[in-house]
Amino acid sequence: MPTAGDAPDVPRSGGPCEDKGCLDAGQGANTATSGASDSGCDDGAAACGTSQPTATIPNPAPLPKGTTVLHIGDSMAGALGITLNDELKKHGVRSVLRFKTASFIPTWAWSKELPVYLAQYNPDLVVITLGTNEVQIRQPETRIKVIQKLVARLGGRPCVWILPPLWEAGDTGLLPVIQAHAAPCRVMNTAQVFPEMPRLNDKIHPTIPARADWSKRVVEWLGRERDPNGEKPWSFRAATAK
Repeated sequence: MPTAGDAPDVPRSGGPCEDKGCLDAGQGANTATSGASDSGCDDGAAACGTSQPTATIPNPAPLPKGTTVLHIGDSMAGALGITLNDELKKHGVRSVLRFKTASFIPTWAWSKELPVYLAQYNPDLVVITLGTNEVQIRQPETRIKVIQKLVARLGGRPCVWILPPLWEAGDTGLLPVIQAHAAPCRVMNTAQVFPEMPRLNDKIHPTIPARADWSKRVVEWLGRERDPNGEKPWSFRAATAK
């Protein structure tokens, strides 16, 4: 059985990171900041999905203006992060997106770039969107130590792990492993926040309108779960049992 120090258990084929027609923004780190346009992939991706109206979401509780959010992850971070940047900017929050399309939890747990990003942006909140490319691994419990390592590398900063939205292939148990071992990060279950998410033709990634809808739901969740009386601007309430 692999340990935290072993090479990542990386799928070789058939994963969502191999979708080149709609979302793949290329190899290496993809970046965006609040108010910035996408790297080019999303502009062409609109033709791949069916346009869907976004849901009307109630205004969230006030978010802490003047703070900085760092959002890291895989292609789902890229799908969510562009519009999430825009939504957070409306609330006076700066958001920086750094994602790698074909990346995994171990990629970021051992990443040389992560401490650089933390030092460069000094974020008040770190948002993690990871797990998309690993939901079919045979032994999800091998991710426990790397999940804990990744969270520990954040240096005690408030953090939220946004679980990827599942598709027809399902999950071999990774998402419950993340939920159980990502503390002190709060975990947002996308399946509960945005059930029946419209997808692109790959049946995995959300459509362009769904991405905007997803980001609104995330901001609402952040506003609802944040503790305005906490020690830090992005302190969160304790998770309630589901």
